[in-house]
Amino acid sequence: MRLRIKRVLFNFIILIIALACAAYALKFRVALEQGDKSVAIIADYREVLNLALGANVSVEDALKTLINNGLSGLMVSELTGDDSNNGIGYAELKSSLNGTAGTIISIMPGSPYADILNSWLKARFNIVNNDNNMAVHLPFPVNMFKTVGIVPDIDGLELAKKLNLKIFYRPAQSFGWMAENASLMLEKVNASYDIGAFAPAGEIVSGWPDVSVMADTAHKLKLPLALVEFSRQVGAPALNHKASPYLIPLHSVTNEEMTARNITRKALRERLIRAAVERSVRLLLLRTPPANTAEYNLNDYTNEVKLLAQGLTRINNFKMAWPKANFADLNFNFKLNNILAAWALSSVFILSLYMFILRIKFAPMPDKLNILFIAKFIIISGLLAFLISKSNSTARLTGAFAAPFIVTEASLAALDFNNKFLTRLFKALLIALAGGLAVASFFSVPSYMLRLQTFSGVKLTLMLPPLLVLIHDLRKRVHPESLYTIMSRPPLWGELALCGVLLLGLGIMLFRSGNVSFIPGFEARIRESLERLLIARPRSKEVFLGWPCLLLLGFLVKNNLWARYREVLRIGVALGFSSIVNSFCHFHTPLLLILLREFNGLWTGLLLGLIITLCVKFILLPLLKFIKPLFI
Repeated sequence: MRLRIKRVLFNFIILIIALACAAYALKFRVALEQGDKSVAIIADYREVLNLALGANVSVEDALKTLINNGLSGLMVSELTGDDSNNGIGYAELKSSLNGTAGTIISIMPGSPYADILNSWLKARFNIVNNDNNMAVHLPFPVNMFKTVGIVPDIDGLELAKKLNLKIFYRPAQSFGWMAENASLMLEKVNASYDIGAFAPAGEIVSGWPDVSVMADTAHKLKLPLALVEFSRQVGAPALNHKASPYLIPLHSVTNEEMTARNITRKALRERLIRAAVERSVRLLLLRTPPANTAEYNLNDYTNEVKLLAQGLTRINNFKMAWPKANFADLNFNFKLNNILAAWALSSVFILSLYMFILRIKFAPMPDKLNILFIAKFIIISGLLAFLISKSNSTARLTGAFAAPFIVTEASLAALDFNNKFLTRLFKALLIALAGGLAVASFFSVPSYMLRLQTFSGVKLTLMLPPLLVLIHDLRKRVHPESLYTIMSRPPLWGELALCGVLLLGLGIMLFRSGNVSFIPGFEARIRESLERLLIARPRSKEVFLGWPCLLLLGFLVKNNLWARYREVLRIGVALGFSSIVNSFCHFHTPLLLILLREFNGLWTGLLLGLIITLCVKFILLPLLKFIKPLFI
C-alpha cells in the first residue's frame, strides 16, 4: 500500500515549516530592531549661529537650550573657498600679485586657533616646506577653490567639544588628485574632536570615481559614514558600499525640496519621525527655513526640536542619544540563518509555482500526493535553496520571481469561491504571510537592510500577478468568455473603458513605486492622518483596493451579477496581495511594524469593503432598476 497524503495537508505543512524557518531566521533582525532605539537630532552649527544672532544671545547659550530640549549632535562643515570669500571662518584667499597665475591662502593674523589652522591648511594642500609660515601659495586661480575645502569650521568644532555634543562632520570637495589629503584632514579632525559620523559635502565625493581612500579612512578609524537617504551626490552609492558596515542612515530635507513641494514645518517633523519609525533611520538633521523666506526665530526652532524629540520618545519609545553603526558590531550566526531562510524561500516559491501550473491545467487537481512527489519536492526545493545560498545572482532572480508567484497563489486562494469566506481568507493570509516572511528572512542581511542592494522583485510583484490571474481566469473560463472569443468579436465600450482605467492605474502604480515625490498632496494628508490614528499606516492598495474588491466580488458572485466586468475586481484583489507581500520586501522597515501595518490594513480594508458592498446592495442596485442595469 503506497503512502499518500492529502494535497491540502501537504501545502499546509510546507507553509507552516517555511513560516517557522523564516521566523527563526528573522530572530536576529527583530532583536536588532528592538535593541536599536537611539536616535539623534542634529542641528547645523551655522544655522544655529544665525538664529542666536537674531535672538541676541550667544550661540553657546542657544545650543545649551537646544540640548535641554533633545538636541544630540551638531553638524560642522569644512569651510570652502566660497565660505572664506563670504567672510566665514579665518582663512583668506587672494590672487597672486607677482603676475603669475595662482592663489595665496592664509589664516588671518591674530586669529584664535591660528597654529592648528595653519597646520591643517598645509596638510590639506600637501605643503611640506613653505617659506611663509602664515600663507600657502598654490598655482591655481581663485575661482577653482569655490567649492574646495580649505580648513574645518573650528568654531563649531570647539563649541561642540565644550558642550559634549557629538559632531556630524562634512568634509568638503577636494581637487581630484588631493583626495588623500581630504582623508588625512578627516583623520586629524577626528583625533582632536568627538566625531560621531561624517558625510562628504558637495556634488561629487572627493576622489570619485575612486572613493576607496575616504572609505578606507572609515574602516581605519571605525568612523561611521552617514548614509544620506535619497542622496543625488555623485559617488555616494560607491562610497556607501565601500564603507559598509560602518554606516548610520541619515534623513534630512533640503530647503529646495521644502519650497518646491510646499512642505510645512509640521509635515517636516512628521516626515523625520516617519523616517526613524518606518525606515530605521537614526540620524535626523533638522534644518531651519532660509532666512529670507520665513519669519522664524530661535524659539521656533527650539520648539521644533522639543516636539520632534517628544514624538520620538513619548510616542515611539526611542531614546535621544547618538546611535552606533549596528552592523559593524554584529555577532550572529548568519550561516544557519542563511540555510533556514534559503529553504523557506525556495519551498514557498516551488509550492506556489507548482500550484499555479496545476490551476491552469484543464485536468482536475490531484486530491492526494504520493511519496514520490513529496521526495521530488524536497529534492528540488533543497537544490534551489543550495543554489540561492551560494549564488547572489541566483538569489536575486529567485527572489524576483518568487514574490509574484506567492502573490498569485494567495490571490487565487482568496478568489476560490468554492470555499467559505473565512477558509479562503485564512488560506490566502497564510500563503502571503509565509511567503512574505520567507522573502524577508533570506534578504534580511546588512546590504539589503541598509539599501546598498535593491530587491529586484518590487515592480515585478506589482505587474506580474494581475497578468497571471488574468491568464488563469481566461484559461479556466472564470471569465465568461475565452481569450479567442474576446479577440474575435468587436470590443464593448465598457470593456475599453475598464482596460484604459486598468492600464492607467497600473502605470501610475509602477511609476509611484519607490517614487515618493509623485504622491499628491491630498494623499499625503490622508497618509499622515492614518499614521496619527493607527501608528502603523496601512498601505493604500490594501485598504482601498484589495480587501474591498474581495468583499464586493464575493457579493457579485453569490448574486450572479456583472459576470463580464468582475475580472477588474479580481485584478484588484491581486494588486492588494501584491501590496501585502511587497511590504515584507521593505527590509529596512521594522518587522513588527510591517505586521501591525498588515493587521491594520486587513481590518480597515474589510470594513471599507463591507460599507461599499452594502452601498451597492441597498443603494446602487435599486437605483439601477430605473436605468436598465447592465448585469446578467
